[in-house]
Amino acid sequence: MSRFGQWALAALAAGLAACATTAAPGPTEVTSCAVQGHARALCHSVVVDASPADVWALISTSDGWRSWAAPVAEVDLRIGGEIETSYDRTARIGGPGNIHNRIASFEPNRSLVIQIAQAPPGFPHADEARNLSTVLALERRGSRTLVRVTMSGFRDGEAYDALYRFFDAGNAYTLNKLAERIENGPTNWAEQR
Repeated sequence: MSRFGQWALAALAAGLAACATTAAPGPTEVTSCAVQGHARALCHSVVVDASPADVWALISTSDGWRSWAAPVAEVDLRIGGEIETSYDRTARIGGPGNIHNRIASFEPNRSLVIQIAQAPPGFPHADEARNLSTVLALERRGSRTLVRVTMSGFRDGEAYDALYRFFDAGNAYTLNKLAERIENGPTNWAEQR
């Protein structure tokens, strides 16, 4: 998958939904959703063998992100703060090619809502992507956690159709990587291409 496919977590969207299941590779359950006020939304979920607090540490801290999502990551966890990432191991925080996601809201150990502030250079439909919102919700399931990503803001038109397809695959990929991190430990970025 391209570096843009790995970037998908950087867009986790808003809205709770009633979801219908479809098939997907890996441990995630891919769903299509009806979200009130939105023509369409994406839902992806996975149940992981970790507590909500453990998952929260992976999605709300710089060290957490660097352990599975991107080799270069910095999280400023506050309303209006940003999650800045790059999939280029040689990149530096503040670099012009980095991805920036604005933190719209959060509730520790329960949810993180972000919006794309800056897509990487050359990302198709970057202007339209800034209209998307993502919520990453955590729900305790015994000793495990249901992680659900709901992405909304998709409008009519080819640009949004393309983004919908991109994030349908990308968000499932990202949740699979999160599940792998929990199961196998931190990613060794030196071994990644």
